[in-house]
Amino acid sequence: MFQNNKSGFQPRKTIAALAVGTAIALSSPSVLATDGKASIHGHIESVAGTDLNNVVITIKHEGKGIVRTTTTTEKGDFSLKGLPIGDYTITVTKDGFTTVSEEHVNINVAGLVFDATMADTSNIERIEVSGARISQIDTSSTQASQVISTERLNLLPVELNSSAIAMLAPGTVGGDASFGGVAIGGSSVAENGYMLNGLNITDVRKGMGDIELPWQAIQQTEVITGGVSPEYGRFIGGVVNLVSKSGDNEWSFGGKIEIEPQSLREPYPWINNEGKMIQSDTTNYDEKEINLWASGAIIEDTLFFYGLYNPQSGDGSSDSDTNYIENEWERDMWFAKLDWEISENHSISAMAFDNGATYQSNEWRKDTDGNFNKADKPGETLGKDGGLVWNVQYTGYLSDDFTVSAMYGHVENETGVPSGTPELSRVWDNRDGYWVPLGDWVGSGDSSTKDMRKVYRVDFDYVMGDHTFRFGFDHETLEISDYYEPHGDGWYDYYRAAEDGAAGLPILAGEEYADLRIWGKESETENQSNAIYFTDTWEVNDQLVLNLGVRASEFSNTTGSGDKYVDLKDQIAPRVGFTYDLMGDGSSKLYGSYGRYFQPVSPNTNVRMASAAYDIHHIYRLEGVNADGTPQLGEKLRTDIVADGTVPDADQLFNNQAESMYSDEIVIGYEQQINDDWAAGVRLVSRELKQSIEDISFNYGMNQWIKENYANDPNLNDYLVGGWFPTLTNPGRDVTMSYDVDGDGTKESVTVNADMLGFPDSKRQYYAAEFNVSGYVTTDFFIAASYTWSHSYGNTEGLVRSDNGQADPGWTTSFDYPELMDNGYGNLPNDRRHNIKSYGIYNVTEDFSVGYNFWAKSGKPKSAFGVHPEDDGYCVTAISVDGVCYGRDWYGAASFYNDGVATARGSLGTTEWVYNLDLNLTYRVDLEDAGLLTFKMNVFNVFNMDGIEGVDEQSEFDSGTNNPRFGYADDFQTPRYVKLSLRYDF
Repeated sequence: MFQNNKSGFQPRKTIAALAVGTAIALSSPSVLATDGKASIHGHIESVAGTDLNNVVITIKHEGKGIVRTTTTTEKGDFSLKGLPIGDYTITVTKDGFTTVSEEHVNINVAGLVFDATMADTSNIERIEVSGARISQIDTSSTQASQVISTERLNLLPVELNSSAIAMLAPGTVGGDASFGGVAIGGSSVAENGYMLNGLNITDVRKGMGDIELPWQAIQQTEVITGGVSPEYGRFIGGVVNLVSKSGDNEWSFGGKIEIEPQSLREPYPWINNEGKMIQSDTTNYDEKEINLWASGAIIEDTLFFYGLYNPQSGDGSSDSDTNYIENEWERDMWFAKLDWEISENHSISAMAFDNGATYQSNEWRKDTDGNFNKADKPGETLGKDGGLVWNVQYTGYLSDDFTVSAMYGHVENETGVPSGTPELSRVWDNRDGYWVPLGDWVGSGDSSTKDMRKVYRVDFDYVMGDHTFRFGFDHETLEISDYYEPHGDGWYDYYRAAEDGAAGLPILAGEEYADLRIWGKESETENQSNAIYFTDTWEVNDQLVLNLGVRASEFSNTTGSGDKYVDLKDQIAPRVGFTYDLMGDGSSKLYGSYGRYFQPVSPNTNVRMASAAYDIHHIYRLEGVNADGTPQLGEKLRTDIVADGTVPDADQLFNNQAESMYSDEIVIGYEQQINDDWAAGVRLVSRELKQSIEDISFNYGMNQWIKENYANDPNLNDYLVGGWFPTLTNPGRDVTMSYDVDGDGTKESVTVNADMLGFPDSKRQYYAAEFNVSGYVTTDFFIAASYTWSHSYGNTEGLVRSDNGQADPGWTTSFDYPELMDNGYGNLPNDRRHNIKSYGIYNVTEDFSVGYNFWAKSGKPKSAFGVHPEDDGYCVTAISVDGVCYGRDWYGAASFYNDGVATARGSLGTTEWVYNLDLNLTYRVDLEDAGLLTFKMNVFNVFNMDGIEGVDEQSEFDSGTNNPRFGYADDFQTPRYVKLSLRYDF
């Protein structure tokens, strides 16, 4: 019998109709759509259960008037791909059988399963049982995803951004407060992919989330958390797949204004030095956003337009013990989309938007008593970011069985930050064991960047009997340019020696010294990646489907000289799975999958490692400090040259024996459609980071190799390397590189074995059990809920590092020196063992609804970071080889030690559970022919809970003295705030 789809959205539909539509949208079958288009597939049979071939399936887009037609195979199956999302009328016809027709059937980006039963007209008694069924379970897919439209998000208290929407799905946790984002399936926040209409819109340089978007232009968001097909690559986490709005035959216009008033925002809590919680009201800001849009048909049924203008602005101030800042920003975004249905078999669409922003801040430095004169000239910082984004897509239906799509796109992001006081050096004072800024300087330096992504891909779909083949090719080029110049003489840091010979200097305990760091960069580098993929969806029989796929890719990175220093080929990634329809009626499935995923070397690494950078440290005795904070320098104690301004040799930057960073995923799951209103599922997940790529300094191992191979050379000591001697490698693997050891102008091939290097293998393991259910408590009350148990442990979080707030993909302090990894194995920062989520919509009346979003999560692991003792762990080996332990003397309190005692990562328990409830109130006023008004209020953290999200894990200062704030809460959940909006559609 026919199951009502309940998912269409019409301009005059009530809130009740919208909420009812959420059920299918939140539990849609998952069919991959790398082009941002939708698909439909299904099975047609007679009431006697016989497969029907040559049945004509006709679908018509109710908004655009587009018609697509296909016929069923001998087994009664059919499929149509490359469809614009939206509501369709589906008609099923065959001579001698009753016609089945359904209106307002919503097809979203995850696809639709539509099955129909046709009655033989010769048997009148069976005509009444003919009809269609829309399944919530796709028995051909092993992919785990969730789709929700923006209209329905408007009925939930959820921020419109990729991270907040992804957090609705099981298996996702929020990133660290220092850089945000979302971790999917145990990955770090820099390991996900973000797509819009088939274009990769992941942040170009660091991959930490997507670029800034005009969210009013987004129609649907799909969050893919596992079992990803071979069409997707360049990530080892999850995928957020977005589809924009587009025009229909009927012209429509509208506008919305949204404000976030300071008066309805609670102050942030914080812990003072006495351990007491107080409320901080030192930050003050207001934001507003306007959206104006129009859409319609330039040529009816043929050429469609959607346009959006989205200005945003904000201003505010912040007050601290050391400075007072006033700031303001503006972002005037626009978005446009054209869709041209050339014919029934050919279509072209084009999208473009600009997300450019400008901002300005004025900063006044306070004196030691916390006073400042606002009449003084402030340090002014001006900035910009953003750029133009666009793509063009073609879809062609070459036959009923063969479809082709092609896309070319371009993403640009440009920043420029001339900041503060270019004539004044940055000065930080650490002589008392904690950092204090001295002087009136504002900003550390001037910087500018320009990053571009150029993408093209082509995909083919071919149906042959029981097999549906999908194959294609995709290419990306990333162009990264970067410039930085420090202010004044450079950066000054002041220290007081805690012991004789501190930091390896000829200095006595209690004496003071200054580190003048002069550094900058100017570079242009490039990343290239290519991939081909193939997948076969094979219907072995009526109940068993096999998904057999593979992706082959290659990645390369260049230095600032244009030479390749990373060139990884033959990355073969199998993606295979099965589904089994246990009941044989499409109401349940048992499924499993295995997939391998490769992660490119981040373009951020090009900037940090392979560019024309200079980084020089001049260390002086500190004779005194002037009133303006500048130093009185004495004897120069040492000069450390980390980078001399030349581009490093490409053959020295990457281990010749290194291979790609990759992760393996194994999933087993079960889904059950309980009845027309309820569905539930369980999924067991294992994800293992099998290999990472890290920047290491292998000076200890290199010097051991030199001593062994040049033992009789009288110039042996001249050949030894000191300090930072970097390369990229897989930790735990031998390193082979070309290096001129003896300085005779000829490079030798040097192989340093893993035992000499002293690094452990990189490890990250994630296990999870996910349980989810969704359905209707009553006809007016829909809910979705999930519980996830997970465990994430190892010695690396991945491309970024949360426990020291290092948003520096591919270039964190992990594995810099072997001693930094001592005691580094344990529960990782993203290990939230228990996660409970629930959200839903209750229709009080047809025009008034209440939406909620509740979550509760267990605490995060706690660690201790202190100074590495000389007589423990790898420092003993380091000192025996080089006479110095760099992880101690250069990095200070960055090791897993507490007051000299080894303290394993994450071994100090966890923070407390955190609970949160958000509410949404929506009221609509139908003005009939004059349009539609919608009033909305989102209240986030209704009860103003102050759960602890993180604690100060610095057990010691770099000087070795104890940190009195160790263990104090330093990050809380966001306090209560309110967003108000008024929307008008006509």
